[in-house]
Amino acid sequence: MLDKILNINPQEKYKSGLKVPKNPLYSVNRHNQEKNHSKDSALFSPLAKMLSKINWKILSIEYPTNDEILLHFLVDDFEFITLIDFNEMYKKPFHEFTIYRGSKKQGKKLSYEVKLKTEKYEISILDKADQIKTEGISLLFDRITELNLYKNYKVTQSHILNNFVNGIEATINKELNYILRVIYTFITTKNGSRVKNNFILKTQQNIPIIMQKVAIIYAE
Repeated sequence: MLDKILNINPQEKYKSGLKVPKNPLYSVNRHNQEKNHSKDSALFSPLAKMLSKINWKILSIEYPTNDEILLHFLVDDFEFITLIDFNEMYKKPFHEFTIYRGSKKQGKKLSYEVKLKTEKYEISILDKADQIKTEGISLLFDRITELNLYKNYKVTQSHILNNFVNGIEATINKELNYILRVIYTFITTKNGSRVKNNFILKTQQNIPIIMQKVAIIYAE
């Protein structure tokens, strides 16, 4: 059951494969935002303005290599970090996200982190962007915050993690795949024909979500 999470060693240090800010929630200050804006005029493009109307806000864009884009953005009260790798985009059936949401318990601010993979079905762009939905993602974080967890807790055991998404895997998968379409649309507009539209991946479509980690990484 979910309460087994309470037995995880609280001294285990957090590690991540992505470049994640130390204090992820709303961590890009005004000076950094101005720097990013001056370097990347796409943040002022008509597309970016349109996306801001559908509760999608870019915090930063980085280019680790010529074939990678690291996106850091907000949807509702969730903060996302994800890497788009053009060498793997059309090959790998799953895409990885790291998601954060803040909470407050007993006067302390907590930052919950979820690292997961969502199964992809196709790569396509949007003709018209609708409001992004996060009901399934919200329920996932609600289940986590219901537990009395504290700073430095981390869970990576699949038999525990699977309980968090039990019954809501398909909803979360649908929401994350739509967010991917928003990202592809942004990249296509920004980089021209970089993304192939309506590309169908060869996936079994039977594992909507693979949970990798749940952790509390920041508290004050």
